[in-house]
Amino acid sequence: MSPHKPALKIEGVSVTFTTSRGSVEAIRDVSLEVFPGETVAIVGESGSGKSTLAACVNRLLADNGRISSGTITLGDLDITAASERSMTAIRGNRIGLVPQDPMTNLNPVMTIGAQIVEALEIHGRARGKAAQQQAIGLLEQAGITDPAARFHQYPHEFSGGMRQRVLIAMALACKPDVLLADEPTSALDVTVQRLVLDQMEQLASEMGAAVLLITHDLALAAERADRVVVMYRGEIVETGPAEQIVSDPQHDYTRRLLAAAPGMASAKVIEQSDADTADEPETLLEVVGAVKKYRVRGRSEPFVAADGVDLRVPRGRTVAIVGESGSGKSTTARLALRLERADGGSVRYRGTDVSKVRGEELLRFRRSVQPVFQNPFASLDPRYTIGQVVAEPLVVHRIGDRASRRTAVLDLLDKVALPAAFADRYPHELSGGQRQRVAIARALALEPELVVMDEAVSALDVLVQEQILDLMVTLQRELGLSYLFISHDLAVVRLVSHQVYVMRAGRVVETGTPEQIFEAPREEYTRQLIAAIPGRELLV
Repeated sequence: MSPHKPALKIEGVSVTFTTSRGSVEAIRDVSLEVFPGETVAIVGESGSGKSTLAACVNRLLADNGRISSGTITLGDLDITAASERSMTAIRGNRIGLVPQDPMTNLNPVMTIGAQIVEALEIHGRARGKAAQQQAIGLLEQAGITDPAARFHQYPHEFSGGMRQRVLIAMALACKPDVLLADEPTSALDVTVQRLVLDQMEQLASEMGAAVLLITHDLALAAERADRVVVMYRGEIVETGPAEQIVSDPQHDYTRRLLAAAPGMASAKVIEQSDADTADEPETLLEVVGAVKKYRVRGRSEPFVAADGVDLRVPRGRTVAIVGESGSGKSTTARLALRLERADGGSVRYRGTDVSKVRGEELLRFRRSVQPVFQNPFASLDPRYTIGQVVAEPLVVHRIGDRASRRTAVLDLLDKVALPAAFADRYPHELSGGQRQRVAIARALALEPELVVMDEAVSALDVLVQEQILDLMVTLQRELGLSYLFISHDLAVVRLVSHQVYVMRAGRVVETGTPEQIFEAPREEYTRQLIAAIPGRELLV
């Protein structure tokens, strides 16, 4: 394909969905081009239309959606007029796709190798042993160590970052003209994210593919793309070279995205005075030498997830644990919540060893320490209304009657800035950010002293993430809450925490204030985490 001719051309495309409330125009008059070897990033918050546009390119819109105007051209082929049979031959062959969630996009009952071989055989690129050798080569190119052995393993035996590399290998197996990467790293920690994006960039460049990168993170887009397209409510509001978009944004929405990107934010959410009080507050949670081991199938030695962890959470403070996947931070959170018992050391809440509490004492502990998890949709019962979800802890702990619980629910929704009418809605009717607010409201129902937030903002777009972080800090000031904040994102941690613990391979390798960690990190590992934050080198 000629480098002077666009690999993908989108002209005046509008998309309309038919709903019970009538027709909804999700995209209006969108036009853009992507040339061979070029990366164009489409940026916007949830609902901006960016993923809908990606679905148009692959002709994979939901049944109630249609391209109501405009054309999409792949080379010389008009995709909007192509038959479904033609599109079946194009998908995975001329258009590769790297989706967001690798676990739901890999077949759990097929080996990794078989899935790549299948992609090659379906499109007639190779068969039998030749396909197997090509698949092993693709795994190696994608950065998978010992690819010949890994070829025979299943998705659950791979980490999240490795699974995403497999999807990149599958997407590029047939050397496509266009690579669609739809939020390919949003659930990965920053160091793995950088490795995966580097690998994708290198392979796409070697194959001359045009890359259309879909992301909610403007800092990531500016770092990785040649050109950035900003979408808002179904329209393109700004487009230009990455450097120009960052240094001189023209649209107010672009400026909001830049201000909300944690890696590019210049101000902390908490006030410095919050951290510099003369009196050291009492300790709520203290972890001393905590050890947690797990038996692993096929291995004689147990896996040590927490290896002598020490930390403390003072009252009214936000203490963050940061580290890449597998560092032991979520295991530490589970120990703090008494969802797991330590195999060694101790976990104490207000001086009491939580592993020994039983009965009424355990119930009191559960009331004092509440969790908010990463995926609000998975942690909210889809059969319950929002009102029932928020009231459930009150019912379990036998607090109040129906009328008083209803009053409490409305008050809690108000605390997290949700309208009272949401009490009668169901989780699927809310956005991701709204569902996370519901999860926080439920966590507050029992008036806890400590809230453990395990990757509670990692899957949210930057504007919603900013709102949730602001809400956390507001609630801390109003209610005196303490937070144990688990995250793989040091940029977010810097904004909201008073104290940071850096974990690696089950151990705390460094601790200090955010300023100490960012401005004078002692460990090379911490420096690597900081260097991997998207957008840092774009700050002037």
